[in-house]
Amino acid sequence: MSLWSDIEKGYGITILKKKKVRDVYQLSTRNHGVLCLKSYPIPEAETRFIAHVFTHISENNFNYGPKTLLTINQAPGITRNEVHYMITNWVIGTRPHFHKKNIFKKAIRTLAKFHSAAQGIPSDLIPEARIRYNGLRERITSYRKILSDNPKMQHLLYACDEALDRLDSPTVIKAIAQEQTVSAFVHGDFNYPNLVLDTSGSIHMIDFDNTSLNVRMQDLAHILHRNFPWQGKETLSWINYYERKRSLSVEDRHLLYTLLLLPYPVIRALQQQKRNQHLNILLPTTKQVKNYKEQLKKLL
Repeated sequence: MSLWSDIEKGYGITILKKKKVRDVYQLSTRNHGVLCLKSYPIPEAETRFIAHVFTHISENNFNYGPKTLLTINQAPGITRNEVHYMITNWVIGTRPHFHKKNIFKKAIRTLAKFHSAAQGIPSDLIPEARIRYNGLRERITSYRKILSDNPKMQHLLYACDEALDRLDSPTVIKAIAQEQTVSAFVHGDFNYPNLVLDTSGSIHMIDFDNTSLNVRMQDLAHILHRNFPWQGKETLSWINYYERKRSLSVEDRHLLYTLLLLPYPVIRALQQQKRNQHLNILLPTTKQVKNYKEQLKKLL
């Protein structure tokens, strides 16, 4: 029996047409409209955790995440040849263009709304591999090692060192502990490739492959790093806009400052260069890094 037959039988649907889009299939069905089929070559417990995240955020009034279609047996998906498959709704729309200020505003509002719902998931639903609060030190250390191999990047090592030192500060320790206490979780890769601007102008979040229990400021730092690298004033402006939708505690601000210190834009460029040797990496100057850091201090 083919995968498609298994899916039709397991979900009780009739597939009229299928189309591969990136890493998913768009399914046109007879009685269920257009659906999204995604494969998860990860342990079943982690696939179920992702499905629980979808349910949890929906039950907590966040309506812009995937909606899981249950099988006939009320399971979140099916398994075939040790690969798990999940079906969710298909959002009709396009990628948001973040060079448009009003679209980026929508993305930040969506993130703030998501973060308001992204806590309180029951502990018995969480596999160990998806609990990542304590991975920040390892991540910063790995960044430092990558940078230390290149003489032109020595001035970025100080940012890593300061971030490592700040992990031991009582305020940052408290910030991480507070996130653990409320079972906070993140999307894990919040940026335009994983967002859809629907026909009514709302932004939806997709591709929760990297969702995990982690500090929510990681999502905010990620989108700011990706869109405003080394631009302190713009970064602060968007943090203030986020705060209009979801307030930040003193501890959140210290943790966010620590995350924003990291030279993630350079690390990402280096990773991309490995895949495409023709890419040039634009390094910030020592002065740029100093000015950026001074501007970020206004967070504290």
